[in-house]
Amino acid sequence: MKWVSLELVLLAWLSIAWVSPSTAADQVSSAKVQRGKYLVVEVARCGDCHTPMNDKGEPVTEKWMQGTVLMFKPTVPMPWADASADIVGLPGWSTQDAVSFFMTGKYKGQEPKPPMPDYHLTRRDAEAVVAYLKSLAQSK
Repeated sequence: MKWVSLELVLLAWLSIAWVSPSTAADQVSSAKVQRGKYLVVEVARCGDCHTPMNDKGEPVTEKWMQGTVLMFKPTVPMPWADASADIVGLPGWSTQDAVSFFMTGKYKGQEPKPPMPDYHLTRRDAEAVVAYLKSLAQSK
């Protein structure tokens, strides 16, 4: 009797595990995207420059990370980006190039124009940021 119940429990567990859409790779990917979201939203606050603001100074959530004209300028002459790029899905960027950019602060040997910082993230964090930004294209 114990064998029958143990077999049934094992069979039920295997059935649930087999039909479950969540795999270890999905969980790792989801964790990476969530870490990237935390870094982008809470730490680097990328939306402050890459998302348009309404007349109250609030982000227009329907245009999250889609780039905008920057509402501030430097007080002295210097190279300056007047607008931020649309970074939803990182259009035109390979994953490898984007990870390298966030690790080195350079893209094809060039540093970004201010006010974009030249980040020097760890590979883990750079991959997480890229995974999150690429994931935004799926919800667009």
